[in-house]
Amino acid sequence: MLGETIYVKLNLPVLVSLAILSVSDVRAQAITTTEYTLEQALTQEKQGALSLSQALALAEQRSQALRAQDAATQAAQSQATAAGELPDPMLNLEVINIPANGPDQFSLAADFMTMRGVGVSQTFTRKDKRNAQANVFNKSAEFAQAGKFQALSKLRTATAQAYLDRFYLQEMLALLQSQRTELELQIEAADALYRSGKTAQTDVFAARTELGLMDLKIQDTQALLDNAQAELQRWVGEQADAPLAGAVDLSQSRLSTVDLFEQLRQHPEVLALDKAESMALAEAEVKQQEKSADWTLSVMYAGRGPEFSEMLSFGASRPLFVDQDNRQNQALAAANAMAAKAKAERIELHREQLAQTKRWQQTWQSNLKRVADFDRSLIPLTQQRTQAALSAYQGATGTLAEVLAARRMEIDMRMEKLRIQMDTARLWAQLEYLIPQEVQQ
Repeated sequence: MLGETIYVKLNLPVLVSLAILSVSDVRAQAITTTEYTLEQALTQEKQGALSLSQALALAEQRSQALRAQDAATQAAQSQATAAGELPDPMLNLEVINIPANGPDQFSLAADFMTMRGVGVSQTFTRKDKRNAQANVFNKSAEFAQAGKFQALSKLRTATAQAYLDRFYLQEMLALLQSQRTELELQIEAADALYRSGKTAQTDVFAARTELGLMDLKIQDTQALLDNAQAELQRWVGEQADAPLAGAVDLSQSRLSTVDLFEQLRQHPEVLALDKAESMALAEAEVKQQEKSADWTLSVMYAGRGPEFSEMLSFGASRPLFVDQDNRQNQALAAANAMAAKAKAERIELHREQLAQTKRWQQTWQSNLKRVADFDRSLIPLTQQRTQAALSAYQGATGTLAEVLAARRMEIDMRMEKLRIQMDTARLWAQLEYLIPQEVQQ
């Protein structure tokens, strides 16, 4: 027993240090593996891993919002075809001059004035007016297509953000779990040292407190990971349970900072208001064409009793614009006002989106620099501090509490880096899928 006690006294600090270093090596290896090469990504894809491109494709296949916009486009195009045609002719059936009293009351044949007629009438809408009406629906189809671009941008952004959230939260959870394993070893070592009289009981309490705090962090991170998993499943379905293929290069974005003003003219929301303006102008053209009346021509064939001749009638009619200033002109003014409204809203939205996108880009680029700072100096400094505290503890000039504090700072630093990477990934997805590539086709 004495030999065993001496062995514990001499080697438990070394055991603690070896446990810390071994777990650190495992964690460092796990962190370095987050930088995936293309070859690794392709290999994982063959093994059934879910890549970001696959997630986006699945989300588009499952989306009912995209199908709804396609249906709206199809409906508007069909209405445009119908609006370009002449209105259907009208069939007219009539019986006139029926006796209302006297001996021939309600007779259809006794009185020579009673006539039974059948006729047809046709309104001849001018071609310019029909083209204007068809153009309204063509512009409506373009507006629906812009709505599809909006849905596509939202779908891709949300899918990518859920995918990347899950990836980085998994990295955080793995980091915390590795730290928990290390803390369990430290608690065992501290217990043994305390029983042998080598250290104070406060070291045991400190290590156990650290373990409790670590469990809380693990629970919080697991809850966030479950939420990200549920969000990813909302977009891609059952495939969300597959392992992820790997990280994404966040340092490049399709959205350039050079010609951002022009690029954002193709922003789906700005584009939708541009199409709304075009649709309002098309409505104004219809109102302008309606200031010229259409003629309706009709023909009627009427028969009377057998002793009377049959009658043939022709007619023409058109509306009389007796108050254009308060009717047609006001309708035209209203349509022009709606076009002006859409234009003003488009200009204002373009300015808003320009300012917002610039903020996103600046924050994204700033975060990339911050992540580089973590790798270049902050994390190495915390590692050096941990090593210094560990060396002092091994040399009996430091305490386990100092080692725990240094390790806590190191793990917090690594967690902060992952949090910044996750925020950067969300910004990257926002920028990358802000304007669908289909807009420019």
